[in-house]
Amino acid sequence: MKTVNILAILALVGIVGTSCTSGDGDSPPNATPTPTATPTPTPTATPTTTPTVTPTATPTATATAEPTPTSAPVAGLPVFPGAEGFGSTTPAGRGGRVIAVTSLADRGPGSLREALETPGPRVVIFRVGGVIRLRELLFIRHPFVTVAGQTAPGDGIMIRDAGIVVISHDVLLQHLRVRPGDEGNVRPEDNDAIALLGPKVGDAPGAFNVVIDHVSASWGEDETISTFFGAHDITISNSIISEALNVGRRGVGHSAGLLIGDYSDRVSMRYNLLAHNDFRNPLIIKGGTHDFIGNVVYDWGIEASLIVDIDSSTRVDFIRNRYLAGPSSGGEVKEIWIESRTPRGKGSTRPRLYLSDNIGPNRPNEEVDVIEMLSFSIDPSVIQGETLEEQIAWVKQTYLAEAPQSAAFTAPSGDVIERVLSSAGATRPRRDEVDRRVVDQVWSRTGRIIDNPRQVGGFPTLSSAAPPQDSDADGMPDEWELWQGLDPASALDGSQDVDGDGYTNLEEYLHSLL
Repeated sequence: MKTVNILAILALVGIVGTSCTSGDGDSPPNATPTPTATPTPTPTATPTTTPTVTPTATPTATATAEPTPTSAPVAGLPVFPGAEGFGSTTPAGRGGRVIAVTSLADRGPGSLREALETPGPRVVIFRVGGVIRLRELLFIRHPFVTVAGQTAPGDGIMIRDAGIVVISHDVLLQHLRVRPGDEGNVRPEDNDAIALLGPKVGDAPGAFNVVIDHVSASWGEDETISTFFGAHDITISNSIISEALNVGRRGVGHSAGLLIGDYSDRVSMRYNLLAHNDFRNPLIIKGGTHDFIGNVVYDWGIEASLIVDIDSSTRVDFIRNRYLAGPSSGGEVKEIWIESRTPRGKGSTRPRLYLSDNIGPNRPNEEVDVIEMLSFSIDPSVIQGETLEEQIAWVKQTYLAEAPQSAAFTAPSGDVIERVLSSAGATRPRRDEVDRRVVDQVWSRTGRIIDNPRQVGGFPTLSSAAPPQDSDADGMPDEWELWQGLDPASALDGSQDVDGDGYTNLEEYLHSLL
């Protein structure tokens, strides 16, 4: 059902049949896309008919500065300092043209939609803050783009009434608030805050080398964030995924937080807060190698984290996560549920999990056996051993790995809860009242899963402010350029790299705002 619904929406807005290959001017200047391992997932059924649509015209950018790179790209450079995880060495929009969002309208000159629909490498900055009310889904179909929400003046930027769909590669999204809610035009079955879809959507290359960082996603009616159709090499970091709507317009309970599904591969989930989601915190289904590191999961309902392996050899590292029960949490729920299925009795693959330093209600400290956090749904006839001790030993040997299986990482230091609650989400220029309330509820162990935004005060109001003076429209304020010894009258220095560290001068400015 998920597949059919998403394809229907894509056909409606003109995605199916639209080419998004990097051979049409979408390659980054003076840079090569970061090579990544390409997964070979087992394909799901493809619809027998594909709607024919006429691609919409590509709009013209409203405010740009043409790039003139002066240094060669640095191989393996994180997309921003400290970035880690699968896909995190993407160049994103590095060295591309600067496009300024100057309007909060759904579409038209100066809109975010126009900036995203502009092909070619680009860095999207905001000269206006406030709320963008979408009439339909917002697609990223052209690769090599950085969306720098931290540049929005005033209270920052929020997107409501629909979500973002990424169907291309080499993308960085930072400091955005995406809250679809239940008042927009998108069908509830497709109403995610952010969806990252793989290469089964028309001619689109699919989502890979994508970093979602410091994003606040809430009030989705399907999933809040999802990866599907074999999307791969993705990192979701330092974000808040909260208050997935339990009823919304569906009329049935579906408060779903984070889905890594349909043969997605190489997805990193690091230092996030997942709060007030009934289930899917996350759900990882149908294979791939993934990691879930340094996250805080609060106030799940019927299910916390779930691994469903359908003859697909799923590999997941769970490292230093904190599970905190809340008012909605069932007393008998284990922190991690493992379901292993082999369709029609064929195959013999099983999931493998590496577990280290995970704490929750069933394992309050490191002295308690890790098996206490786990619940298994497997065929009891395959379990070996005569005694309970022998059976537990067999389960550990079969399903638990002895070493990490995914991307390199820096073990989170200090208190995980303090780190996540102090820094996760869209914190620039400042947290909005939704995130402040959710974080306060984690600290006080209050709040509940909700049915609609009106139960918690509805959509917040975000104000704009005067943006900093930027005479040459290169994305860097005049004052900052003078401080760095750059020329505020020349747009050419934004894509240059004065200190030779691999990051452009514009990126250095964007990093200074983090």
